[in-house]
Amino acid sequence: MLDRTNPLAHASSLPYQLPDFAAIEIHHLKPAILEGMRIQVEEWQSISHSSESPTVENTVVAVDDSGELFDRAVRVFYTLASSLGGDELNALQEELAPLLSAHTDAFMLDRDMYDRYKTLSESTDLDDETRWLISDTAAAFERAGVNLAEADKKRLRKLNSRIASTEAKISLRISHQLSHLGLTGTDISELDGLPAVLVEEAKAAGQKRGAAWFLPLENYTSQEALASLKDPETRQRLLDIALSRGVGADPATRTSDLIPSLVKDRAERAALLGFPNHAEYVMAGQTVPNQETAVELLTTIGLAAKAGVKRLETQMVAKTGADAIGPAHWPYFEAQERKNSLDFNPDSLRDYLPLNQVINDGVFFAANRLYGVTFTPRADLRGWHDDVAVWEVHDRERRAIGLFVADFYTRPGKDGGAWMTTLVPACGRSGTRPVVTNDANFARPSDGSEVLLSWDNVETCFHEFGHALHGLLTNTYYRETEGTEVPSDFVELPSQLNEMWAYHPEVLSRMARHKDTGQPLPAQVLTRLAASKTKFQEYATLEFVESALIDQAWHSLHATQSVSDIEVFEEEALQDSGVAHPSVPPRYRSGYFAHAFTGGYDAAYYSYLWSETMVAELEEWLRDQPHGGLSPVAGDILRNELLCRGNSRPPMESFRAILGHDPEPDAIIRRRGL
Repeated sequence: MLDRTNPLAHASSLPYQLPDFAAIEIHHLKPAILEGMRIQVEEWQSISHSSESPTVENTVVAVDDSGELFDRAVRVFYTLASSLGGDELNALQEELAPLLSAHTDAFMLDRDMYDRYKTLSESTDLDDETRWLISDTAAAFERAGVNLAEADKKRLRKLNSRIASTEAKISLRISHQLSHLGLTGTDISELDGLPAVLVEEAKAAGQKRGAAWFLPLENYTSQEALASLKDPETRQRLLDIALSRGVGADPATRTSDLIPSLVKDRAERAALLGFPNHAEYVMAGQTVPNQETAVELLTTIGLAAKAGVKRLETQMVAKTGADAIGPAHWPYFEAQERKNSLDFNPDSLRDYLPLNQVINDGVFFAANRLYGVTFTPRADLRGWHDDVAVWEVHDRERRAIGLFVADFYTRPGKDGGAWMTTLVPACGRSGTRPVVTNDANFARPSDGSEVLLSWDNVETCFHEFGHALHGLLTNTYYRETEGTEVPSDFVELPSQLNEMWAYHPEVLSRMARHKDTGQPLPAQVLTRLAASKTKFQEYATLEFVESALIDQAWHSLHATQSVSDIEVFEEEALQDSGVAHPSVPPRYRSGYFAHAFTGGYDAAYYSYLWSETMVAELEEWLRDQPHGGLSPVAGDILRNELLCRGNSRPPMESFRAILGHDPEPDAIIRRRGL
């Protein structure tokens, strides 16, 4: 029995059931999660063992309502583990991983529960959302192994537990890489060319380490600083340390000893479940038809990008006189080429892009123009850290939609990158409105001044807020079908589509204003910035495709195949793919490839490109609408046919409802200017 003084023991009394982070402490999490699991298993057993004939109310609704305590506690746990981290939360994450896996198995391997859903699937009087939820859940049972013999289920449970434990270990080691690894220097002149604000951050970080400067590593292989640093040796050192992650001697950051066994366990599970490999197992639950389709898309786009890289390399070699442009130096020379071609310096944009201005006059403005939503700061509500900000969201009629919670700043222990989560899921039956979050890793200047964003940072803000809108604007009957509860290769559609508004002239003219004078970005720069969207995309495209194909190569292995050296394996995989280029390292190498090895996007990193096939066509459709699509008319279509639907119908139906056909990959070629 959970102590009733535990703040997670009951729904929060705060607006929208926002968790009471002022009262929640780490020691509250484990007992709440364990008790929540126990109660939910009892609820499931009561449903599946019922002598009553299955109905929507006593099965589908009952399952949707189950696990209130568990759901509340585990969402808070995941939020704190990713946004705060630290030894105590990290240890808890590793401890809970196999228990959470077993909890999922308790439902997904329950044959009696599956039989109730199968019986209901034959009903003829179901509404569309309920029919799809029942069908989708029954298919998920089957993919998960509900029809296996009991001995095979026992083996499956062990594999699932081991996979979850290994994924948790890899996740913590990648987090440790980002928290502790980086490049130090003894002379500040080594940072010549780096924007002044980044130099100051590097100096402040260096002082804490007894060095002249320190550049922490970012998620990707190609570090942002490589585009600015003038010193070739510093560039090479920075890339070398970025590439070496996960394969060193330090057990706290080494993942190379875990990845082969994880892949082997995933392959064995896939075989047990009747799939040729882990990739096909994953894609059976996605919108892409099969692995062949995904790999064909990646290869087609990759070869087009490689051809573009070769053309650009020829130009840069001719101008620099070098024999070749190595991977450590490509970002620098491409940045110079970009400046000359587009006649503007992307680094100069920072002074026009203060964080709060981008959010209020860019991200929120675009959402208001499209969907009529407004954002009211709620300084009376607090999050899990003093950096966290909260806004209340209303629609055009001033009806409450939910809360948007943002944690934009980097800190030790926080996961790298940017992401969206749902703290409180929406449910049409109960009237519960959502609480959604965005996290990023923007570094605060050491002098306390406001964060100035790079253009990549701006795109990140719009991207993650696209996910947030998917959660906020949801309008589904069931909690299980709300918002972002869609396959990973569809969930990136709203986020990538929302990026287009960062380039819209009306949005740009409002959000891009000088931090001191308030003057807008000059008109000619606005024009060139908009033009840059389809320029110099070859490198970024190819580095992504290389990583996505590495992901596919790992997850095409059979259980009988072993890998002893992850670097050799991925190099051979890239050469076999035909898309590799010596100057373009993959966006992620295996040793720090969280998407592929920590759960969630394993065998599914292709999802971003598959979603982009839809994004590209929707952008073209929007540009043909009045005001370039930035209008309530277009917004209502996007909201009603895409964002509000969640997983209340087959996701591809939402795309077809707008354009009337399936996506055509050629649109990506146009979108990326390849």
